[in-house]
Amino acid sequence: MNFIKMKKIKITILVFCFLLLQLGCTESFDIESIDYESVLVVESTITNEMKQQVVKLSRTTPLDEQDVVFEENAQVVVETSNGEIYGFFQDAQTGDYISNLQFQAEANVTYTLKIDTQDGKRYTSSSVSLPAAVAIDQLYAEQATENGGVGVNVLVDTFDETGNAKYFRYEFEETYRVVAPYPSRYNVEITNYNVQSGTYDINLTNRQPEEICYSTEYSTGIIQTSTNELSEDRVFRFPVQFISKENPVIQSRYSILVKQYVQSLEAYTFYKTIKELGSVESLLSQGQPGYVAGNMKSEVDPDEKVLGYFEASSITSKRIYFNYEDFGFNKPPYFIECENLILDYLDATVMDYDPNEREAFYTYITYFDYQVYAHIPDTIYYIVQSECSVCTSFSSNVKPDFWED
Repeated sequence: MNFIKMKKIKITILVFCFLLLQLGCTESFDIESIDYESVLVVESTITNEMKQQVVKLSRTTPLDEQDVVFEENAQVVVETSNGEIYGFFQDAQTGDYISNLQFQAEANVTYTLKIDTQDGKRYTSSSVSLPAAVAIDQLYAEQATENGGVGVNVLVDTFDETGNAKYFRYEFEETYRVVAPYPSRYNVEITNYNVQSGTYDINLTNRQPEEICYSTEYSTGIIQTSTNELSEDRVFRFPVQFISKENPVIQSRYSILVKQYVQSLEAYTFYKTIKELGSVESLLSQGQPGYVAGNMKSEVDPDEKVLGYFEASSITSKRIYFNYEDFGFNKPPYFIECENLILDYLDATVMDYDPNEREAFYTYITYFDYQVYAHIPDTIYYIVQSECSVCTSFSSNVKPDFWED
């Protein structure tokens, strides 16, 4: 993708003042109102997974700007207390910085993120260490009512018998099967179109129906909980996702992978404060109305504002599957309202053919990508939107390796 260039907009934004957030025995982060300025935004969580780790760098934007402004051409490394240095490259597709080598955060090792931007500025994080991993005991789904609507709650149970893990953050990936209600077995081509008479030829060729697909969506926002004020480190029936019984994602078969991050006190407090500021679409909102000091600092100017947090977190995950029938629900509606059209007398050699329907067929097929899913040759054609006929128009027909029918 082409990275979006930063616009030089000098707009002063009046923002709200917030009270310091108290978290019992936790420390609070200062929240400051700021005039708009180009501030570096850092978002990175390295984990105990052996993989290419990710660092996201961007720039703040005015509150009325929606586009993400990536920080380009930065030099990014993670240094460890045992002398290892991991370099990162910028991915041309996502704009993120990806580690050159796979590595995993380890216990009893500290990690420091260092960033050199293309304008010559240098930023360094405080050293972070990996909390102990805690497995998800149970991941399950139950019928529930939320805000007056009936649906399914996905719940997590976790227990740390050592008493060391008190702060948890969750993410999820939901994958669902899509079944096109009007699968098409034809490719359609219109030839020899005559503008004056409105006549044309319809050529249908057979193809493999693209009826079953799979889509994956990722959680947004910040999902956290703490056992700090409980008598034991037990997460019980914590809801990570609610799905309405009318949501088409459960129209066929649904799966959710929940990831549990064990956080440090400082990381938990930072992200909780960000959530209180109203960042719901992403962990860090470039247009957020205020400044929350994280653990990134400028080496050149100690007073320079830097948004974001570099975190080491242990992660465990668990996946479940279910169908709408498991909860006694009726089948939810499809993703769109399918417009099933029947157009007849399309053959101009037929005495009573309808020129209006011939024109309608031409328009729907040519300009609105409708598909033919059935027909009586040269007489009647059944057409519908591509989303209702060819599931690859908005999904993928590649079955995930993990999928269980």
